[in-house]
Amino acid sequence: MIIQDKSQKIKDKKRYKAGFTLIEMLVVMAVIGILASIIMFQLYRAKESARLVKARGDVNQIRKALTLLENDANEWSGHNPVDQVGSGASGNEVWDLSAPSAGLIATDGNYNNWSGPYISAIVNDPWGHDYFFDPDYDIDPGVGERWAAVVGSFGPDGIGQNTYGGDDIIEPIIVRQ
Repeated sequence: MIIQDKSQKIKDKKRYKAGFTLIEMLVVMAVIGILASIIMFQLYRAKESARLVKARGDVNQIRKALTLLENDANEWSGHNPVDQVGSGASGNEVWDLSAPSAGLIATDGNYNNWSGPYISAIVNDPWGHDYFFDPDYDIDPGVGERWAAVVGSFGPDGIGQNTYGGDDIIEPIIVRQ
């Protein structure tokens, strides 16, 4: 009988060894959680990088459309004079590049030799904000004053319209030296 009890105990021990313990399961879940968080962080970084690339591409396309308007009408958006870069004046910015006064998609009738549309549509930037044209944008804020005419996006932080942020995405058209 003692021999049978020992064989029964050995069978019972084998039965318990076949599965995972609670601690082993918790360790596996913790490792999976850590790997998932690393993957999610990398995915977030990849999405943010893609948004920056898209915004740069959009700004470049708008700059090209503005150059076409300049070649035809000898004016920039908002009826700003070509090659005239201001030094901090306000009110000359164009915040809505799809408006007829911007001259890129339609005309307000005041552009001479307008033969657009120069771009099919002006979409919002990847963060949901409008692109802008500013003929007196300080491209070196804090360092000194270096003015340029630019097309841009206010970037991920969305700070804009008279308060430019440090993450703006701009494409200079002309820089005043």
